Amino acid sequence: MFIKKHIKKHIIRQEDIDIIKQYQIINNFNQNKIYYLHNSYHLGDNIFNFILFYMIKDFIEINNIKIFYYAKKEYLYQIKEFLYSPNIFLFPLNAKPNNSIELWTNNNLFKNNHCKQHKPINFNNFYKIFFNEVLTKFNFNLNINKFFYKDDDLIARYNNIPDKYKKFDILILNSQPNSDQYDYNKNEWNNYIIKLNNKYKILTTTKVKDLICTIDNNLTVKDIASLSTKAKVIIAINSGVVPGLLNIFTLKNVKHFYIFDKNNYFSYPNFENKNLITDISYDELDKYINLP
Repeated sequence: MFIKKHIKKHIIRQEDIDIIKQYQIINNFNQNKIYYLHNSYHLGDNIFNFILFYMIKDFIEINNIKIFYYAKKEYLYQIKEFLYSPNIFLFPLNAKPNNSIELWTNNNLFKNNHCKQHKPINFNNFYKIFFNEVLTKFNFNLNINKFFYKDDDLIARYNNIPDKYKKFDILILNSQPNSDQYDYNKNEWNNYIIKLNNKYKILTTTKVKDLICTIDNNLTVKDIASLSTKAKVIIAINSGVVPGLLNIFTLKNVKHFYIFDKNNYFSYPNFENKNLITDISYDELDKYINLP
């Protein structure tokens, strides 16, 4: 009985073996200054990773570090628009080598695992802590003390977007959430948006009847991020488009940013979580839209 109990106590889980292997891989990365990373999940997960790459651009270039990054093929054309350094190389997920590390908030290699956090989570602060742990494990001698990015292409890009997309009072990110972060009632959202359009000029990211929508011309996440730099009011389900909006221009200019997410919130100025879209009144929208 004692022997069985003793053996059981010292059984090594497959999860532990995988973590040990990842540590060994990272040690090789550190020696060669070449890092193989991937994310096999959603578009937004990848764009969050590229916000990190914006923030460490100077460090990796000064230290001659190369990052080979792999993502789903259908996302590459959008992710490519956030590629900001010649030291980062982008490839389809099916080309990743066996020694690639999953750069994902639920990888058990990292102590600050999103699934293990008490909800609701301060999302921008979580990402700052998570990526600092990543940088420490990768032996990058720096820390980030903020979580947003700056890309002057957002301003230049705005000038090339058709004018019909620029004439809006409210930008609404009504894309279907894919990670159970919000109980999305599509009919309720559509009905509210249609009524809202009777009073304000609305721009959506998912089609609602004949209202103008970014999908009409297949605008990308970065195009939407560019449009958001001029937005006074943003109403957004926390989905894959949102990380693109976490740029310095949007954060400085937006008067109010409503977020719909039952698990996460953002602590940037002017951000507010809501449960129901119908909780947003015309009076408060008027207040923000009429601000100079």
